Amino acid sequence: MLVHPESPANVVALADVVGSTTQLINAAVEMDATTFIVATDNGILHKMRMAAPGKHFIEAPTAGNSATCKSCAHCPWMAMNGLRNLADVLENMNNEVFVDPEIGKQAVRSIDRMLDFAAAKKAKALPTGDLAKEATLFSGVGPA
Repeated sequence: MLVHPESPANVVALADVVGSTTQLINAAVEMDATTFIVATDNGILHKMRMAAPGKHFIEAPTAGNSATCKSCAHCPWMAMNGLRNLADVLENMNNEVFVDPEIGKQAVRSIDRMLDFAAAKKAKALPTGDLAKEATLFSGVGPA
């Protein structure tokens, strides 16, 4: 059982591995097990299947379909993120979010690291929507 740490305590207590998205993917690849119950947003299951072909991943909603992290397999907040919404925010300055200045400094550092990484790889990526074809583009790049 692979579990994100924001799952309810009773779910975390049952886990074989508790960790970040990257840690969960690495565990799926490295562990001998062939079937995993995964308690995190189900969007990560595709990446797990790509990283560990031949292994079986079962999503585990931890509790109902509510708008809290107790239903992380179908997280309504994660589903709200998308290019169309991002474009709206950038073009129309909608949905302003205020961030503590110290957290803002850390966020800028993360963005700079991503941009530096892309520059070092000389990445020129235009997504086609075909994740299988784009898998090599993102090889070696783990989720946040």
